[in-house]
Formats: sequence, C-alpha cells, structure tokens
Amino acid sequence: MKLLFRELSCILVLLTCFFSSSARASESDQRFTHVTVVWLKNPGDPAQRQKFLDISRKLNHSPGIISRHVGIVNHNSGHGVDSSYDVAVSVTLENEQAMDTYMNSSLHQQLIKKQLHPIIRKMITYNFNSQ
Repeated sequence: MKLLFRELSCILVLLTCFFSSSARASESDQRFTHVTVVWLKNPGDPAQRQKFLDISRKLNHSPGIISRHVGIVNHNSGHGVDSSYDVAVSVTLENEQAMDTYMNSSLHQQLIKKQLHPIIRKMITYNFNSQ
C-alpha cells in the first residue's frame, strides 16, 4: 500500500510540474509577428523579385528575431488565395520591444528607404502578437 501511495504521489508531482510549466510557457509567450506583402513596380519581373529577396535577406540576423522568411508568391496555392502580390516577408520576434528595435534599426531604415522603396509599388503590413 505504501508503494502504491508513493507511486501515485510521484505521478501527481510530475503532472503538476508538467501542467504548471505548460501554463507558464503560454503566459510568457510574447512573440510578435510582422508580415509584409509587397507588389513590385514591375509585377512578375524575376530580376526585380530577386533584387527584393537579396536586399531583404540582409535583415535575417537582426537582434530579437526568432525566425524570418522572405519569398515569392506561389501561384499554385489554390482557390481563394490571393496571388496578386510579388513577394512577402514574415518576421517573428521575441516581443513587441524587439519589433520596435528591428523596425527602427538603422540597417532596416536604410534598406527600406534607399533600396527597397524605389522598386515597391504597394506594400501592406500585418502585425500580431501571441495570445
């Protein structure tokens, strides 16, 4: 009987640790995601798309970034999927403060204003945080 009580106690302690750890992880998840969809001045132009990709990738290792993906439109995405854009960028950062640092960095500002804006016709950005 004592052995069964000890085993049940051990299992109860492990379950408590697991669930409290899971709850803390979700409470502390402050990730912030920044998605930018871009229409280029020369829609569908492979050279202009590649130029955007090459310039944009210079930001891949900015501080605070968890992941960053830049790519071109997939025209085979299926029914109801908007494929009118040329390129898109998705950046997941540690938190909103990291997002502010990323957006206001001199490298980001310089690349956007001096190298990317001249080839961009339209740009839409979506920001959201984890809940």
